[in-house]
Amino acid sequence: MRPLSKPKSLTNTASSSPIMMMIGIFWLAIIFSLSVAGQEIDSAPTASGPVGSTTTVDDKLQVTIYYEALCYDSISFITNQLAPTWARYREHMDLKLVPFGKAYIDDSNPSDPVYYCQHGHRECTLNILHGCILDKLPLEKAFPVISCLMKGFRTSFDECIKPSEAAKSDIEECAAGPRGATLFKQFSDETATVGNPLGFVPTIEVDKVFELFDQDKWLYRFVPMFQREYKRKFNVTLE
Repeated sequence: MRPLSKPKSLTNTASSSPIMMMIGIFWLAIIFSLSVAGQEIDSAPTASGPVGSTTTVDDKLQVTIYYEALCYDSISFITNQLAPTWARYREHMDLKLVPFGKAYIDDSNPSDPVYYCQHGHRECTLNILHGCILDKLPLEKAFPVISCLMKGFRTSFDECIKPSEAAKSDIEECAAGPRGATLFKQFSDETATVGNPLGFVPTIEVDKVFELFDQDKWLYRFVPMFQREYKRKFNVTLE
């Protein structure tokens, strides 16, 4: 068997020059690729940003609350859970309020429909009033009025509407006329689509999903639940 000879140095052979050039080009290509990739990572938008940064509708978590004006649980939830959370995270929440709850409309006589609400006729009147507040004011102004009304069973509309008193007459006209009835019917139709078999009031729907077994958590631990769902959807941690 012929013994193996010592390999010749590549630098000492003419035929090695093309090989060295290919290796050099190969490594230059790798270095360039890594450099470009690093620049792309540095310039790419991050998933999380500072709390309070500008948000768009796409950055907001949709939350829909179905409630009743004279329901103790609705009053407690809006006053103790929703209002503080709204004050803290309003830039991150796409909030919708539906003042209907356990109510129904007897429209067997379409020209004179009859409204029934869990806590009587006064609740129907107040639900319609809430609907007109939401209809005539942007949410940023409507929510403080509704939050004020939901602080108790006998709160005064005259007092609560003072910050937006210019809209008072329009709201009262809406509540007493056909527009209020139209809104009540609209809220009835929306409530029927929630899929709440046990009829919890208030009912909380998040990101257009009603989760029956999470309702108690939302009712009593709204802030951490909102933080959890916002993190799940947007991969952003709210402080």
